[in-house]
Amino acid sequence: MWNKRYPIPVAALLLCLACTFGACSSDNDPAVEQPTAQGVFIDPRDGTSYHYVHLGGLDWSVENLSYDLGDRNLSRIYQTVDDHARQVESTALRSKYGMLYTRSAAQQAVPEGWRLPTDQDWAALEATRGYLSSEFSLLYGGYYTKNTYASVANGNRFMGSWAYFWTSTPDTLKEGQYCYARKKFYDTSTLQRLSIEPEAYFLSVRFVR
Repeated sequence: MWNKRYPIPVAALLLCLACTFGACSSDNDPAVEQPTAQGVFIDPRDGTSYHYVHLGGLDWSVENLSYDLGDRNLSRIYQTVDDHARQVESTALRSKYGMLYTRSAAQQAVPEGWRLPTDQDWAALEATRGYLSSEFSLLYGGYYTKNTYASVANGNRFMGSWAYFWTSTPDTLKEGQYCYARKKFYDTSTLQRLSIEPEAYFLSVRFVR
């Protein structure tokens, strides 16, 4: 049930519902692929440690990216209503969920030697259901939107219940600028594919190599 302190505007509902090629889980779902290797990467830019697991031929970061680009038009820390009212940023939330990025900022923020996953990378991961491995550790960091409304205190939505992740793949089937992303609700087993404006929304980032 949604907290009444967080009214849900129409556009936010559309973002939650506007997925394509979403699948339904069943008792006949294939087994979850387990990582064949794992390790730790230390980002030399700020000393942050990230665990990674090898799934589907790629190393995937386990934690969400938390590199600060130093510009809140590019990267943001999720703010609760109370945080926003007090104009503070929670280091605890950043430590747990990482930062949120526009799509172009996500590509800038990925560490050297790694890259933003493509739509095909996510599809391959979905085929093995490796994202459900306990070692992959999906984190439900919500999202931020610049499309704010008078009925809400700020543009942050759904931390703790929804996970949103960028891909590097544009949606060329739509007019204008759109990019594919993935989302997952905390109590479902499936990832959903959606197409949204790359600079209007800030999502979490996983990186691969």
